[in-house]
Amino acid sequence: MKKVLVVTYSQSGQLNEIVDNVIKTFKNDVQVVVERLQPDPPFPFPWTNIDFWDAMPDAVDLIPVKLKPFSFNPDDNFDLIILGFPVWFLSPAIPITSFLKSPQAARVMKGKPVLTVIGARNMWVNAQEDVKRMILDNGGKLVGNIALRDKANNLSSVVTIIYWMMTAKKDRLWGIFPKPGISDEDIADAERFGKPIYEALKRGDFTTLQKDLLELGAIDLVPNVVFMELRAKLFFRKWSKFIRKKGEHGDPNRVGRLIFFKWYLLFAIFVASPVAILLFYLFLPITWWSFRKKLAYFKGVDLKQN
Repeated sequence: MKKVLVVTYSQSGQLNEIVDNVIKTFKNDVQVVVERLQPDPPFPFPWTNIDFWDAMPDAVDLIPVKLKPFSFNPDDNFDLIILGFPVWFLSPAIPITSFLKSPQAARVMKGKPVLTVIGARNMWVNAQEDVKRMILDNGGKLVGNIALRDKANNLSSVVTIIYWMMTAKKDRLWGIFPKPGISDEDIADAERFGKPIYEALKRGDFTTLQKDLLELGAIDLVPNVVFMELRAKLFFRKWSKFIRKKGEHGDPNRVGRLIFFKWYLLFAIFVASPVAILLFYLFLPITWWSFRKKLAYFKGVDLKQN
């Protein structure tokens, strides 16, 4: 019997629902051990205004928090590890970072194939790069990635995700905006990825898994969104350093800088990003060949060696 460890973190439950659909087609000859990560204390949901922004520096700088004890045995021999996570501020959610930096993760992942499942607004490539490095540090091997996103346009999805995070309501704001998050149809349709994962698991060969997942639409990259994300992460790192000079997570001394960051980010999204997108498409005929290589890289499972 094959044995699979599923590790997820989800505040709203959306990510857990996606992963549950991915694995629901596994047959009875696969034993699935599920670990839902629980920060101690938990992050609030819905978020309060300042707590939401206060998570940014720790997420970007990959600072772990305390987690409640794991229920799985890190010395068990798993044939596959499935890691499901949302994205916070272009970075993996803090509880996922905390798991990946734990000694238990290093023990259970060593020499094991790992599949990542991402649920994001629309920007996830930087978070996946961070996760790739931490998997490699633990001795694991990334063999596949599924990344589902909110398919609403960039600006409206900013409004709806903030509304959802601050209210925990996944409805249409004012009856005008689309529902926040990944669509119900895409969540349900995640079941289609289970078959190639199961077949690779039974063979004990994950060589072609990512190719098989891509043929099923596991990754949908929007070129202008990737372009903006690659530049935004640099600014996030600078802001993180600036904010943390006033103290660590929860320190009231850094509230002023967090509020400054909040308004900077909203300005960048609603004012600067449309201009950046226009310039991106103007120069795209010149840069397309090199940018196309970047898109192909982000669809794969290899880690770029810097």
